[in-house]
Amino acid sequence: MLRGIASLLVVLLHCTINSSEALQHTFLGNFFSFGGSGVDIFFVLSGFIITYTNIKFIGEADYLGFFLRRRIVRIYPTYWIIISLFLLLQVLLPSFYRTHFSFDLKNIFSTYLLFPGHVMVNGVSWTLSYEIFFYLLFSLSFFIPQKKWSFYLAMLYAVIIIALPICNYNFENGNRWLSLITYPMNIEFFMGITAAVLIPKISFKIAMPLIITGSAIFLMSAIFLNFNYVLVNNTFNRVILFGIPSFLFITGLVKYELTNKIKVHSIFLLLGEASYSLYLIHLPVLVASFKILEKFNVSNNLVIHCIILLMVCIICYASIIFYKFVEKPIITRLNSLRRVKIANEI
Repeated sequence: MLRGIASLLVVLLHCTINSSEALQHTFLGNFFSFGGSGVDIFFVLSGFIITYTNIKFIGEADYLGFFLRRRIVRIYPTYWIIISLFLLLQVLLPSFYRTHFSFDLKNIFSTYLLFPGHVMVNGVSWTLSYEIFFYLLFSLSFFIPQKKWSFYLAMLYAVIIIALPICNYNFENGNRWLSLITYPMNIEFFMGITAAVLIPKISFKIAMPLIITGSAIFLMSAIFLNFNYVLVNNTFNRVILFGIPSFLFITGLVKYELTNKIKVHSIFLLLGEASYSLYLIHLPVLVASFKILEKFNVSNNLVIHCIILLMVCIICYASIIFYKFVEKPIITRLNSLRRVKIANEI
C-alpha cells in the first residue's frame, strides 16, 4: 500500500511541475509540490524490507550471490525495457519525446548500468543509483559474523554523513562517486534498517501512536514545504521533514500489521505491486502528454484538471498492465532459472 501511495505522490508532483511549465496552469493549487517525498518513503521502505527479509542471513557469506542476483533481477530488466522503449521513441519521434541523451558508448554504458550521474532518460532513475548503492552496502553484512556489528557499522556510516556538513563538507562537490557515498538521503535507508531491528523489540501499544505521530508530522512537513519553509538549506531538509516521519509511521504500521489484519482497497495493493513500473513509466508519458495539450492550447481550468486526472488514471492502469504482463513474468522467469539450475545440480 505504501509503495502505491509513494508512487502516486511522485506522479502528482510531476503533474504539478509539468502543468506549470507547459501550460502555466496551477494543478490542484500546487498542493502536491511535496510529492517528491514519495522517494523518501521509498528509501525508508527499501531499507526496512531488505533488512527485514534478509536479517537472518547476515553473516552468511554464501548467501551473497543469491541476494545480489535477486536485486539485479528486481531492478535492471524492467528498467532496461522501459528506457529502451523511450530511447527508441526519441529516435523515431523526436518532436514527441526528446531528452538530452547522446548515443555514445559512455552514455549508454553509464545509463544502462545506472552509474551515479548517468544521463537520465526518464528523470527519476537517479534514485535507482542510490538504491543499488544501498544493496551493495548491505551485501557487506554477509561477511560480518555478528549482526550487531553490521548494525553498529551502518549507524556509524549514518553518523558520518550527518557530521560531514558540520565539518563544512560539500556533498555536492561535482564528484559523482563521492556524492553517491555522502548523499544525505542515504540515511533514510538506515532509518529503514533501524525500523526492521526495532519492530520485534517494541510494544504493540506504541504502534498506533507511531502511525499517528508520523502521519501528522509528514502532513505538517508537506504544508511547510509548500510554503517554502526549510530547516536546513540542503538535502538534509527533506530527510528531516519526510525521512523521519516516514520512519515513524512505517515502524508503527508494520508493528500494527503483524497482529492485525489491515483492510486495504485492492487498487492500492495493485499500485503497490506495480509501483516500480509506474515510477519508471509515468514521467516520459506525462511530458509527452503535456506537449500535446500545449499544442492544442487548452486553457479552461476545469478541462485541464479533468484531463490531467484522466491521464493519471490511464498511466496507473497502463503501469498495472505492464507489471502483470511484462515486469512480473520476467522477474518470475529469471528467478526460477536459478532454482532450476540448483535442482539440476542436485
